[in-house]
Amino acid sequence: MTLFFKGIFADQANAIQKMLSRLKGNTIHKDMDKDFLFRTIQMLDALHADIAKLSQSGDLAIPLLTSSNIVKYNTFMERLQTIELFRYLPIINYGDPEIYFKKKISRIYQEINCLQKEPLITTISNSDSYYWALPSYNIIAVPAGEEKNLLNLPDLYHEIGHLIEMQYRSEFRNNFLPVLDGFYRDEEQRVVDEQRAPGLVAFYREKRVNWINGWIMEFTCDFIATFLVGPAYAYTNLKICTLSSGKDRIYADFPSHPSDEARMRAIFYMLHQLGFDKEIGEIDGLWQEFLRHVNNPVPTNYAYIFPQKLIEALGQTVLKACQTVDLRSYPDQLTKFNPPISRILNDAWVEVLANDDQYKTWEEQRIGEIAGLL
Repeated sequence: MTLFFKGIFADQANAIQKMLSRLKGNTIHKDMDKDFLFRTIQMLDALHADIAKLSQSGDLAIPLLTSSNIVKYNTFMERLQTIELFRYLPIINYGDPEIYFKKKISRIYQEINCLQKEPLITTISNSDSYYWALPSYNIIAVPAGEEKNLLNLPDLYHEIGHLIEMQYRSEFRNNFLPVLDGFYRDEEQRVVDEQRAPGLVAFYREKRVNWINGWIMEFTCDFIATFLVGPAYAYTNLKICTLSSGKDRIYADFPSHPSDEARMRAIFYMLHQLGFDKEIGEIDGLWQEFLRHVNNPVPTNYAYIFPQKLIEALGQTVLKACQTVDLRSYPDQLTKFNPPISRILNDAWVEVLANDDQYKTWEEQRIGEIAGLL
């Protein structure tokens, strides 16, 4: 196995050298974030040094260390693939769409009064993963061609929310955690007092863990996005839900994400706090009709997974946190900018629902209008 291990570790080292050669060459776009580029080179250099240290140690020639060497190979490969996907590819694919989004995100950050460093926007996402954010690297990924669309862009504010949530996590959740603990503690006690099915205790504990590990964050980002872009986020969320409905997932929960139905209730709650009751009525009418038509199954004990009490308690915590960190709400953006990008995104949904046959031309004009703001 000695030659085999030397070969596969050499292959890793060669792959890193090729990546470094390109990053240090003259083909990287001049507008690429210099700090992001420098840090990526540092990370690749460090990984290359670790591989070289192992290769020179003699450990690859010791049979008793075979299992350990396999683990190290997999660990190095995981590091390499993470750097490649989340740093190297955004750098080498940086072009005109990214430059456009760089200007757009700068404008949005002005409008929402976000003082964080602006994230790198990359168009390396695909239709499966849609929009996503990686706060640890300060990047947001969108599908190719999104610079030419408006109806999906409210979801960009959700991804911005992930970056904000990471920095101010304690403000966005600490006051909510006692409410969460109290709710499930009371429900566990009811199992004893009312002699309910003992399996419910494990069920409640699992859901509480999911709230803490994933659902609080996702709900928080929905609340932030609604706070920042208003009713347009609800429409975009309904659009996304059409994909879930075909797989009977409207009421389904996953460890990383709450159900679509619960997320829509959260969005409506924040819209109510902002005074958009008329818009809630219009969107909720569409939502209820949608739910009737798709007729997705509701899981057993669903009321104890996403009770409205918890959604509203978290919503209040997030609303106060948004105000504490001085984010500018959608209504406040309307008074300060003429128009903010968020207004154009809301107008887009009004237009496509009222004049779908003319929407293509209207959208092209509004995209040009946004370009004029940047």
